[in-house]
Amino acid sequence: MKDIVILGAGNVGTHLGKAFHEAGMPVVQVYNRTLGPANSLAELLGCACTDNLEDLTGKASLYVITVTDDAIGEVAARFPFRDRLLVHTSGTTNMHVLKSGSAQYGVFYPLQTFSKEIPVDFRKVPLCLEASDTSCRDLLEDIAGKLTGRVIWIDSEKRRFIHVAAVFACNFVNHMYHLAEEILREHDLPFDLLQPLIEETARKAMTDNPGNVQTGPARRNNLEVIRAHLGMLSAMPAFKELYGQISDSIRKKYASD
Repeated sequence: MKDIVILGAGNVGTHLGKAFHEAGMPVVQVYNRTLGPANSLAELLGCACTDNLEDLTGKASLYVITVTDDAIGEVAARFPFRDRLLVHTSGTTNMHVLKSGSAQYGVFYPLQTFSKEIPVDFRKVPLCLEASDTSCRDLLEDIAGKLTGRVIWIDSEKRRFIHVAAVFACNFVNHMYHLAEEILREHDLPFDLLQPLIEETARKAMTDNPGNVQTGPARRNNLEVIRAHLGMLSAMPAFKELYGQISDSIRKKYASD
């Protein structure tokens, strides 16, 4: 049994808290700078909550910072226990920002997109870990292994590139879905028309090299279609500019084919 404290009651903290709880590692306390979200998550997990770092329990095995990147250093600097394992969940923040908080520290980065209301199967989520020493490494390995079968040890520099790639693969792609939905809505068409296309595109990307399965007018260098699309987007200049930039990127990538 590993008692855990969650520092931050947002999307990541909520899903990690649930995952720990379901894996038999009780969350004994939730901290958040405002008490409302902390209380909501604490009620869900059946534990205590606080909005004061000075009131943290000192009896947990692991303290997990799940706040936004720009707040990690501040929370670490105010962490009251030098002899407790303190980790953050950021894709970009260097592990050593936690030195100011504890002599034992590390990274516990789940490579997934989280929304509070949408369930996630943590058994399929890669966990990218980093630790300040071997004892911390052993504890994090044990805890992570109870959540998922995909545990990856990786340093802060490489983790930053994983996060950049994740922004392209997730955040940017989702933004494209949003723009596609706006285009369809503008012409009284439902977004679910694209669902089979989205599913097949994702399936091909996961079963082959994405570069091998690229399709579309830019991949075929079909300038006539591209010009027609750009003309159709004249009333939406931001969309038109983005369409042109991405089409140019695809055309350049396959120019030698």
